[in-house]
Amino acid sequence: MTRDRAALTALRLLLIWATMAGAAPAVGIAVFLAGWGGGVGAALATAAVGVPLTVGVLVLAGTPARSLVPLCGTARGRSGWAAAVFLLGTLGALAGVGAYLAGVDLGSADVRVALTGVPYAVAAALFVPDRWVRLSAVAVVATGVVYGGVVGR
Repeated sequence: MTRDRAALTALRLLLIWATMAGAAPAVGIAVFLAGWGGGVGAALATAAVGVPLTVGVLVLAGTPARSLVPLCGTARGRSGWAAAVFLLGTLGALAGVGAYLAGVDLGSADVRVALTGVPYAVAAALFVPDRWVRLSAVAVVATGVVYGGVVGR
């Protein structure tokens, strides 16, 4: 990978991180508040609106990645990529919530909000066709697992 391509990759992954560090907590809080005020039906209705909007935001954030991720070359491919990044990232975020509820110290509220975008950036990195980027993404996951299992308690 050339230096320019590495910089573009880092910039695009930073865009995914920033997008989801803002969008994921907002949707999560909206679903929580809707459920608190209106019950399960309201929470599900809010999620039914919030999740597609968030995936749509990821589709837009994936548009600049067309030159880096072959899957993002078409609108249909970007939609599939965005759905996969959302699903994998949400699983990672839920793992982080589980670790936090189990007593792992994840820092202040500001740090936890910033950490919310990390699983989505890691998921997006797995789609970059460069083995070093993918290996780095796996290293981030491994570091999180080690921290949660050993250091964070």
